[in-house]
Amino acid sequence: MILLIPIGLLLIASLAIFILFNLRPKYGTSWLIAAIASILAWLTIFYLRLRLPTTLEILSWGGSSSQLWGDFSLLLDYDSWPYSLALITITLAVILTDAARTRYDSTPKSWSASLAIAALGLVAIQSGTSMMLIIIWAIVDILELIYLLGLAEDTQFNRRIVVAFGVRIISIMMLILATGINWQLVGTTDLTRIAPGAGFLFLLAAGFRLGVFPLNLPLLQEPSLRRGSGNILRMAPVAASLGLLARLPEGIITPNLSGLLPLFHALLSIAALYGAFRWVTSQSAVTGRPYWIITWAALAAESVINGASIASLAWGVALLLSGSLLFLYYPRIQRMNFLLHFGLIGLIGLPYTPIASGWFGLTANGLTLWTFFYLLAHAMMILGYLKFTLEPGGETSVLESWARLVYPLGFIVIIQSIITSGIIGWPGSFTLGLWWLPILSILIIFGAFYLIRTAGFDTANIKLPSSSGFTKVINWILPRLEPVFRLEWVYKLIWRIVDALSRILRIFSVIIEGEGGILWTVLLLVLLISLLSSAGVN
Repeated sequence: MILLIPIGLLLIASLAIFILFNLRPKYGTSWLIAAIASILAWLTIFYLRLRLPTTLEILSWGGSSSQLWGDFSLLLDYDSWPYSLALITITLAVILTDAARTRYDSTPKSWSASLAIAALGLVAIQSGTSMMLIIIWAIVDILELIYLLGLAEDTQFNRRIVVAFGVRIISIMMLILATGINWQLVGTTDLTRIAPGAGFLFLLAAGFRLGVFPLNLPLLQEPSLRRGSGNILRMAPVAASLGLLARLPEGIITPNLSGLLPLFHALLSIAALYGAFRWVTSQSAVTGRPYWIITWAALAAESVINGASIASLAWGVALLLSGSLLFLYYPRIQRMNFLLHFGLIGLIGLPYTPIASGWFGLTANGLTLWTFFYLLAHAMMILGYLKFTLEPGGETSVLESWARLVYPLGFIVIIQSIITSGIIGWPGSFTLGLWWLPILSILIIFGAFYLIRTAGFDTANIKLPSSSGFTKVINWILPRLEPVFRLEWVYKLIWRIVDALSRILRIFSVIIEGEGGILWTVLLLVLLISLLSSAGVN
C-alpha cells in the first residue's frame, strides 16, 4: 500500500486546491498545500528506494493460470524508480519555482492540474502490466486534450492538438496489439515478462509516442502556460514512455527484422541529428523543448535496439531532470545563473555521473558510423544547453522577499536528484563508463566555440547573420523539411480522405431525405432483395 502514498498525496492535494479555489481563492494556502504534498511525496519516493522491488496488485481476475492475472498492478523497481524520482522532483520544483511566477502563469488552477497530471504520470511509470498502462495512457491523453483545447486561442492550434491526440491514439493501438501478441507468447500482460517477439511492437508504441520512431512532430508550437504546469504536461507522458523502454528485453530485433536494422539506426540517427540541430538553433529553451525531447529519446531508443535497455535510463533521466532545470528557470536572475551549470553533471557523461552508463547503450554493438552521429548529436545538445545558460539574467528585485528563498530551492532539488540518480539510480549507474567518448564530445564543443568566437559571434546568441548564404539555404530548407518530419502530409491526406467520405455521406443523406427519397429507398430495397435471391439460388 505504500506505493499509493505519493500518488494519493498528489491527488488529494490537487482536489483540495481545486475545491478551495472555487470556494474561496487563496493563493498562499493553495501553494502551501501543493508544496507540502509534493515534499512528502518526494520523501516517500526516496524511502521506497530502500524497498525495491515493491509490487501492489490492484485488480486480478480469476485464479486459473489460463486466465488473465494481475492485470492492474503497480510495480516500483530499478527500471521505474529513476523516472518516478525524476517526475516527482519536477513536480516539486514546479511548485517551488512557481512562487516567482505568480505574476505570469502561476495559479492554484495550474497547481491543481500539475499535481493531478504528476499523479497519473506516476501510475503510468509504475504500471506493472500493459493492461494498466493502456488505461492510464488513454486517461492522460484525454485530459491533455481537454487541457490544451481549453488553452488554445486559435483554431490552427485546435487542429494540431487534435492531430497530436490522434498520434497518441495510434501509439495506444500499437500497445494493445503488442499486449495481445505478448499474451499469446508468454501468457501474461506483466511488463517484466515481455517476449522478444513482441518487444519491437512495444518499442514502436513508445517510440511513436515520443516522436522518434518514426520521427513525427505533430505539435511543435504550444499554447500558453508553457513553464510550470506546461512542463509537467510535456514531461509526464514522456517519462511514462521512457519507463516502457527501460523494461524491454534484449533481442527485440528478431531474425526476421535483422535485415531492417540499418534502417532503424538511420531513422533514429536522423531524429537525433535533426532534433539536436533545431535545439541549438532555437530562439529560446521552451521553443526548443520538443527537439530536446526528441534527441534524448532517440538516444534512449538506440540503446534499446542495441540490447542495452538499462542504458536508456541514463538518457531518459538527463532528458527529464537537466531539461527541467533549464525549462523552469524563469524569470532569469543573474546571480542564480550558475545553478544551470550543475545540469551539465547529468548531460556530459563523464565518469561516475548519470550518463556515464548511457554510453554503453550506444556502443553495445561496437563502434559504428551511427555512434559518431549520436556523439555529434550529443555535442550539439550540450552546445545548445550552454548557449541558453549563458544568456544574461535580471535582478532579484523582481521577486518578492519570500520567493527569493523558495525559488532557488526548486533548482537545488533538481540538482540533488541528478546527483542521486548517478549514484544510486539503477544498477550500474555509478560507473567509470567509456570516459573517452564524453572527452570527444567536449572537444567537439570546444571546437564549435572556437569557430563561433573566430567568426565574431556572441557565444550567448549563436546566430548567423541573416544576409549569409548559409542562413538563406537553411531558411529555405527548414520550412520544407519540417512538414515532412511532422508527418503533416500524412495527416493532410487522411484529413482529405475523411472529408471526401463525409461529403459523399452528406450527398447520400440529401438524396435520401429529399423528395425522391422514398423512390431511392425502394430501389435500394429491390436491389438488396435481388442480391439476396441470387445468392440463395447459387
